[in-house]
Amino acid sequence: LMLGLTACNQSPPSAHAPKGPSQASLDWNKLTDAFIQDYFNARPFFAAQSGRHEFDGQLADVSSHGIKREIARLHDERDQISAVDPKTLEPRERFDREYLLAVVDKDLFWMEKAKYPFRNPAWYIDKIDPDMYLNRNYAPLDVRMKAYIKYARGIPQVAKDIKENLQSPLPKTYVELGIAQYGGLAEHYSKNVAAIFASVSDPDLQKQLKDADTAAA
Repeated sequence: LMLGLTACNQSPPSAHAPKGPSQASLDWNKLTDAFIQDYFNARPFFAAQSGRHEFDGQLADVSSHGIKREIARLHDERDQISAVDPKTLEPRERFDREYLLAVVDKDLFWMEKAKYPFRNPAWYIDKIDPDMYLNRNYAPLDVRMKAYIKYARGIPQVAKDIKENLQSPLPKTYVELGIAQYGGLAEHYSKNVAAIFASVSDPDLQKQLKDADTAAA
């Protein structure tokens, strides 16, 4: 009897029940998830700045070969996004498609058309600014210190790559800006960073910090 009453009290399925996502939407979500992950993998410093702290301390490959590989990756991403028919997508997804194309086109313009990695030292600055580790209180100080040390150890290779990439002659204004920006960063390594982590009592970490800062500067 109870089973019968329960069955009688059940409402018939609504004719207007919400539909699940279409196959096109499922495919689009899979593509965008992969795009984001690939973007973070290629630009780990940006990923860490975006809150993905499993990338802490990592720096992108800015060698000539690394830049060429990134340009090829972006072209491949653009081809995949462009191949998606916007008519099959929901309005928000169509907006996201245009947004991703704009992101890729912007990156390709500066890297491939303007050739800024080879012509403008300022192109690299926002990719190596350590402010996140020094001033963003996202983790205990000793954790940020370890991430910063890993970052600083990568700076000599980045500096080598930058020097090899830049092609003379450079505009005087670019040279002056580069001297000011990189000189300020070198001074920051040698004079300011130690004070930020001074309260960390681990002597081994302090020695690692000193060595890493000296090499980075």
